[in-house]
Amino acid sequence: MQTDAEPFLQRIRAFPDDDGPRLVFADWLEEQGGPALARAAFIRVQLALATLSETDPARADLVAAERVLCDAHEEAWRAPFRGLCSALEFRRGFVDAVRIGAVPFLRHAHELFAAAPVRHLDLMDAGPHLAALTASPYLGRLAGLTVEAQHLRDPLARAVARCPHLAGLRALDLRKNRLTDAAASALAGSPHLSGLESLILSENELTESGARALAGSPHLGALRRLDLRQNPVGPAGADAVAASERLPRLEWLNLSGCGVGAPRGHAPARAGALLRVSELDLTHNGLGPAALKALLAADGPAAVRELDLSHNDLGEAGARVLAAAPALAGLRGLKLSGCGLTNAAVTAVASSPHLAGLRSLDLGNNPAGDAAFEPFLDGVRPRGLRRLGVPAIGLSPALRRALHQKYGG
Repeated sequence: MQTDAEPFLQRIRAFPDDDGPRLVFADWLEEQGGPALARAAFIRVQLALATLSETDPARADLVAAERVLCDAHEEAWRAPFRGLCSALEFRRGFVDAVRIGAVPFLRHAHELFAAAPVRHLDLMDAGPHLAALTASPYLGRLAGLTVEAQHLRDPLARAVARCPHLAGLRALDLRKNRLTDAAASALAGSPHLSGLESLILSENELTESGARALAGSPHLGALRRLDLRQNPVGPAGADAVAASERLPRLEWLNLSGCGVGAPRGHAPARAGALLRVSELDLTHNGLGPAALKALLAADGPAAVRELDLSHNDLGEAGARVLAAAPALAGLRGLKLSGCGLTNAAVTAVASSPHLAGLRSLDLGNNPAGDAAFEPFLDGVRPRGLRRLGVPAIGLSPALRRALHQKYGG
């Protein structure tokens, strides 16, 4: 990059969340002409993409333009980072996320942050260097930190919780580190993590006590996304998190493989507690009809809009529980892959007045056949359905083609 660009880059680094300095830089690049035009176009394309939802039809053309620019120029744009990091990702026109070892980070953090407004760091081999890493003031430039699959146990959580440089953090990913309830308590008690909007603690060793610690945190009120997948928190821990008044903004909750379907030795924290989030993943939880009925017990429509119940043994009885649940009247997406649904079960779900608002329905990997899926062709059930997942076997080729044509893959 030309030395004349440095004042623009300084402002971008100083205000990394502001699109304004990036657009000003793109204007300046266009004035330079030549190879700088491609970089200007790339910045504008990625800034536009960052404002669109994943389902926005305008994304297709922008993604295609992004791919053309990357194919032609990405190697040159990556050049300043060779030898600094093992992987990187461009967002909003600049390198935004990098994967880097602890030692290279400690030695070259100045060069890394001078080269780009890096906001997300995926740290490797952090174990022997936790004290030095959490003492680094460069962590203060981060919005996101990942320390994944390093089995560092509770010392990792304590080091993160005590680090004042992480006060600006909005996303934290500590999956697969063998964290226990003590780690959850440390994170929940940290005033430095009060800005967190996303917390990933999946595939650790948290139990009900750890879930309750998170639910009772005085500092996690900004949290919007919480991933507790494959932690044995059980139904009481799940209810505690979902019903917590200290997590008022929580809208996405992953409880896959958390034992939510285990027998309940307690009354739910609140009727329909789990349904207060907009997106809920309850896959692989051993949920049967009785457990599902308890989970869906709510007086009126719940907040949940996307619900994944795949790989639970629901069967026809569970399907009828779903069909009879008024709490699901606001549901827009439902996944029931691998739930043992027969023709009668599929018919019960598809004809339910409480599920009439569905836009997406996944019924894949179920023992249902043509009789269950033929009614989907006439658009009667549900009328607004746009996406339908069907079993890989058990349907006639002609019906499969017709369903694919109507609903996509």
